[in-house]
Amino acid sequence: MLELLFGSTLVDWGPPILAYVQQNPWRVFYAILVAALLIDWMVNDRSGNCDGGLDFGSGDGDGGGD
Repeated sequence: MLELLFGSTLVDWGPPILAYVQQNPWRVFYAILVAALLIDWMVNDRSGNCDGGLDFGSGDGDGGGD
């Protein structure tokens, strides 16, 4: 099934990917970091807070006591 999707087996892809990772470790790290940040940005809805700040509760300062 994977051979139909990719045109070859994943075993054929391993050595070139490994060689690229060994030659460019920082570039691969940055690509993974950017991908993780983009996925986090797309998945989490941050538009709920209209003022753009952080929500730390009501702000009345009573500490939640009676």
